Amino acid sequence: MFVQWNPEQHGIGIEVIDTQHQELFILTNQLHDLIEAENRDGESIMKVLKRLYAYTGFHFVSEEGLFREYGYPDVEDHIVVHESFRKKIKEYLDDFRDKPNMPLESLQDFLVEWIIGHIIGDDRHYAEYFEANNIEPELHFSPAQNARTEDLNLWQQKKLELEIKAIDDQHKQLIAILQQTNDLQHTSEARKQIFLPIIIKKLFYYTQFHFSYEEEHMAKNSYPLLHDHQEQHKHFIGEIVKFANEYKEGRIRLTDEIIVFLRDWTVNHILEEDRKYKRFLDSLEE
Repeated sequence: MFVQWNPEQHGIGIEVIDTQHQELFILTNQLHDLIEAENRDGESIMKVLKRLYAYTGFHFVSEEGLFREYGYPDVEDHIVVHESFRKKIKEYLDDFRDKPNMPLESLQDFLVEWIIGHIIGDDRHYAEYFEANNIEPELHFSPAQNARTEDLNLWQQKKLELEIKAIDDQHKQLIAILQQTNDLQHTSEARKQIFLPIIIKKLFYYTQFHFSYEEEHMAKNSYPLLHDHQEQHKHFIGEIVKFANEYKEGRIRLTDEIIVFLRDWTVNHILEEDRKYKRFLDSLEE
């Protein structure tokens, strides 16, 4: 293992953020294994790099949402640090796309130094702020007191579990983000203006991360409907981008119809399309 998560050393005491930090460690280790492999697979390296880029976007926006919600005073400085990291990863992505045989040792060094340094440095600062102010941060941006219960109910009521652990865990995260969008309907217009762009960014980045993982899982198992599944993923991401752009330009507002579309597409996609994949995997074991 290239970098190992140590809860005492790397944990900041906010469970949801610690979980996201652990995912960054996992992606860094995956990237290291691919880079150091005897027969380096450039395509696989590119996929993990893209997932890392998408997941850091999701993670950073999650943190920034907490900062806005609980009045963290150094939010702007922290965002500058985030943007610097994402810019650097984007540079590596672009360079590697043009030069797939380029050495990547500097990327590995950068990831380890930045991720660990950022967690035990910058992130500890906001964790200390929350602790000093007796704040137990939540990732829901509305007065909905039963948000977590509603997340769980939707998951259970629709029977969304596929019994593919990593994919199920990612689907639960998507449902949680969609619940946040739903919760936002019950807040003031001022809060919507602050938090809707944050939640839509989270949905955009996390779907990219999840779709990439799911498609690679399908490719490894030679799923015959992979191309059709990829096209559906592209369509959904396109709809998110379209909504985000129209909202930014003031042409549309957050409406029940938009929330229903986002929720129903995700739920129906899991129930119908992802279950096709589950049935395919089951058939391989027969």
